Amino acid sequence: MKKAIILLNMGGARSAEELKEFLYNMFKDKRIINSPIRHFLAPLISNLRYKKVWENYESIGGSRIYDLTEKLCGNMKKYTASDVIYAMRYTKPKLKDVINNYDEVTLLPLYPHYSYTTYESSLDELKEINFKGKINIVKPFFEDNRFNEIIKENILNSVDNPSEWHLIFSAHGLPKKMIEKGDKYQSHIEKHVNILKNILPEFKSINLAYQSRFGFAEWLKPYLHEELEKFKNEKVLIYPISFMIDNSETDLELKVEYKHLADEIGIQEYKVVECPNESEKVAKFLVELVDESDSSKS
Repeated sequence: MKKAIILLNMGGARSAEELKEFLYNMFKDKRIINSPIRHFLAPLISNLRYKKVWENYESIGGSRIYDLTEKLCGNMKKYTASDVIYAMRYTKPKLKDVINNYDEVTLLPLYPHYSYTTYESSLDELKEINFKGKINIVKPFFEDNRFNEIIKENILNSVDNPSEWHLIFSAHGLPKKMIEKGDKYQSHIEKHVNILKNILPEFKSINLAYQSRFGFAEWLKPYLHEELEKFKNEKVLIYPISFMIDNSETDLELKVEYKHLADEIGIQEYKVVECPNESEKVAKFLVELVDESDSSKS
């Protein structure tokens, strides 16, 4: 029996052409735009936007998501006899390209919280694959104490004196209509923030905001740019709570674009905490999570 743990994530852009592919596949995803208009919008938006957007990506050298995920796979391999590989939803390698090399797979979506647009979208590809082997799927893990201790350590290693800082948990935004349709994402995020509040020492304040929105619909609030305006002449620490791996949303949007806004507002000091990424502790935790998930199925 050839076994693998397959990490699932959205993907990222290391070149202009890869960014074009990412945008096309994302806007074609029914979980993102649940209307036949997506078949018109996907090629239109990807062709019109990718060159301009790539100029911004170039400033950070492209997305780190591939390098970090490959390192994470390597570190996880130290703790398991299974192969550890990855598949991306919107860029290569796709799940259909790697899954049929194995008799048994455990799919590990690298999303701590459930959402139609991330966790469920990553699993949609299974329906298009004629895989005959055994499949196990790891559930969202934001409530796991081991995971939250990793987050706590990352946050506390970022500042010397927490009581001088306002901590903002920044989650990726989601249209409000998704929540009204039953998406659990907002409730998971809010529950996660409350868990972390209970294990962290005293910050000047602990807050939740949402980043990364587009279009004209109302998205989850408060918006991060509005939350930052409250903290002129203060120190602000951002933790990207909805990401496991650093990518353009953290390296470009949070560290560059929102840093520019923070400077304009007059924030005294602005820092962004690294995601859990590829550390040994993260790797060991994820393998334990897989093992526990496999055991529960047997």
